Amino acid sequence: MITQEADSDSLLVVRNPNFWFSDGNIVLLASMFAFKIYQGLLQCHSEFFDGMSDIPQPSKQDTLEGGSLVEIYLSFLRPAHFARLASVLRLSIKYLVPHLRQQCLERFTLDWPCTLEAWDACENEALGPNASYSPRQYTSHPTLIIDLATELSLDQFLPSAFYDLSRYGPSKIMYGTPGIKSTLVSPDEEPRYVCLSNQLLVRTLRGRECAQRFLIDFLSTHVEYHQPSVKYLYCHLLHPPLTKSHPSVQGFQQIYFDTFRCIGGVALVSRIEPRALIYGPCKLDFLDVCARGREAAWRCIPNWFWLEEVIEGWGGLDSFPLLLSESMQSHTND
Repeated sequence: MITQEADSDSLLVVRNPNFWFSDGNIVLLASMFAFKIYQGLLQCHSEFFDGMSDIPQPSKQDTLEGGSLVEIYLSFLRPAHFARLASVLRLSIKYLVPHLRQQCLERFTLDWPCTLEAWDACENEALGPNASYSPRQYTSHPTLIIDLATELSLDQFLPSAFYDLSRYGPSKIMYGTPGIKSTLVSPDEEPRYVCLSNQLLVRTLRGRECAQRFLIDFLSTHVEYHQPSVKYLYCHLLHPPLTKSHPSVQGFQQIYFDTFRCIGGVALVSRIEPRALIYGPCKLDFLDVCARGREAAWRCIPNWFWLEEVIEGWGGLDSFPLLLSESMQSHTND
């Protein structure tokens, strides 16, 4: 049998720390979540996997970190599970069942993370197989988790939920969303309509404005008059380096205008893609500026939405990147 080691760097893989054994011999990959376990134990607990040994296997098999790679496909919509998880979480808190509470919190953390890397993983997943962005097919409406987190004092989920909600237009933010029907109570129960309180609505709109102002400052400081890379100027003298006719300068100007038109959608944590006419060194320099800008924006989110109590430990970053100008920093304290 021929095996081929899969490139873990090219795969978006999240290793489950509770089920990742260094001496395991099989890796189950469900979407982006990987579990390295023991094939014998898996066969003992699953008739399906036990029966796989009787099926002829292909001559060429992929492996990941020494274990046979098996992709499993789960067809389910995570938003439909929100009501069940919320009910179990409430019961686990009321009746002091810590392991159920922890499992529910870990599950919600997948959809409402505190790190930019995990947020990017959620956004990539929401693109779907056809690159069509459909976040509500993968996560529940942010108003629902804000309502639950406010009720149960689960502040760690609020920054990413408020940011997600702020990307809607003001009318949609005010409109709210139908609650998800819970079958734990009654199959015929009508879901209640969930809207933000006046206080939470003001907090959302205020944070949305802060995010927009941050993006405007970023565009003005780092995009509108962005100059070609010094490396490019040393290597190529085809165009006057500091004139508007330089292709890279024109490319940055186009990015500026395109992004400025989209500010109403508050897409500051989204990636800004360089235009094709921006040359290699210029593109690399600009991508570095954007990466540091995204980190700075992500770190500002708790302040934008008056969530100073969760700043400690938020973002997985030790300090603000040096990219922030004084005007950007001032908007976090308005």
